[in-house]
Amino acid sequence: MRQELIIHGIPDSLRLDAWWLEAAGEPPQAQPRRQTGRGPLLVSMRARHAIPLLASLVAIADWLFWDQPAGISMAVFSLILSAAVMAMKPRRPTIREWAGAAGFALLSNLPAAIDLQVLSVLFSLGGLICLTAWAVYGSALSERLALRTALRLPTFGAALLLRNTLCAMPASDLSSGLRRHAASLALPLLMGSVFLMLLASANPVLEEALAELDPGQLFELEFWLRLLFWTVAAALLWPCLNLSETWLGSTAPAANVQKAGPSRAAFLINPVSVRNSLVLFNLLFLAQTMMDLGILTGGVALPDGMSYAAYAHRGAYPLVVTALLAGVFTLVTRSMTGTDRTLRALVYLWLAQNMILVLTAAIRLQHYVAAYALTYLRIAAFVWMALVLAGLVLTAVQIHRGHGTAWLLRRCFAALVAALYICSFVNFADVIARYNLTHGSTLVTQDTSYICSLGAAAYPAVHAFETASGQQVCGSAIHSDLNRNTITNWREWGFRRWRIQAYYQQQT
Repeated sequence: MRQELIIHGIPDSLRLDAWWLEAAGEPPQAQPRRQTGRGPLLVSMRARHAIPLLASLVAIADWLFWDQPAGISMAVFSLILSAAVMAMKPRRPTIREWAGAAGFALLSNLPAAIDLQVLSVLFSLGGLICLTAWAVYGSALSERLALRTALRLPTFGAALLLRNTLCAMPASDLSSGLRRHAASLALPLLMGSVFLMLLASANPVLEEALAELDPGQLFELEFWLRLLFWTVAAALLWPCLNLSETWLGSTAPAANVQKAGPSRAAFLINPVSVRNSLVLFNLLFLAQTMMDLGILTGGVALPDGMSYAAYAHRGAYPLVVTALLAGVFTLVTRSMTGTDRTLRALVYLWLAQNMILVLTAAIRLQHYVAAYALTYLRIAAFVWMALVLAGLVLTAVQIHRGHGTAWLLRRCFAALVAALYICSFVNFADVIARYNLTHGSTLVTQDTSYICSLGAAAYPAVHAFETASGQQVCGSAIHSDLNRNTITNWREWGFRRWRIQAYYQQQT
């Protein structure tokens, strides 16, 4: 018995290809697929919130920065922008994430609230970049992704507004589009102008505001500069409100292709050459350390014609560079010294001698400062020596515990950030003036030109010295600096400036 084969349902491809079998003669329309993930609908919904938020941020930036003195306004705007970034985060943030982001934003902008300087601006921008990168990548955030975000925000991100604006334009006929828009705007503009004139005749405040509108301002340079400021601000702020891996890049690192065969560097860097280098370096550093200790303790005389201050200044900076190169050498040859006990012992001995070298360099610099003066550059040298010493200690810990290079680099970078963060809270002008007036030699005390050039930040130390000694140090120069730095606008407020101004007003 012959059976009939029945197929329930026809594939869409066959059904669409056989549209000519339909009686109506029209091809059937395929059912649209359901949008999954982040489709155009979600993008348009986010744009509805991003556009008014962008306009608000540009207006706030204009109110805070255009033709206004800078100060705490930098921290205020950074906090507002951080809140906007969290609000437009690709994944809705939790209460815990909001609290963590708020704490991080406050810490990164605290130096700017104390005193607006280069360091505080860097911390504000760095904190904003790290928060933006975390909003995109979350727990997968790394140093590489944070650096890429910092590079792409002002480059790819600045062009994002122009690209999105062009993509949002409708692709229609120009004449019909213009006719349609003209028809939709003619009635509101006409009737709105009539109502505006009637309301202005009844409202003197509105009439005065309209009278101040001068069409001639369109031909002034200030108007176009302000318009340029708005455009640049919008281009820089728009990517912070449209965070996506499509233009920032994915979390997958680039694949590293390993070359086969021996490396050319093996001709210079090999276990034998590293062992010979460590033996030679230890002998050289041992001789240098013994001579330094002899000179510092007075057991070894200096060459004829060289003063003790010249000796201290001559060796302070080269010794720090030497210790830094030693750390780099240890880092490069770590793979060869990690398995050999003899080489590890030589490395530990060499690192210890480098630490002694840094300490003697700091002692040299301290003697030179006592003889001549304390300056910004010499304070930076002390901070740099402390960082080099911390790096050497971390290198010894890394070798002892067998950590990788990334472990050492992260901790060295954390030490650098911590040192700079602490330095942003220190009034170094006051430290320099106070030290030079109370601890310096007679020559330093008499030469007060550098102290007076430190500005209003050094006023408390100068005034304390003048009160205690009865001597005039800077005269009216520092008072003119204080008058120029008087806070007249809340935007330029800073905690340090406010304290110095309050101290000055109490003394006068």
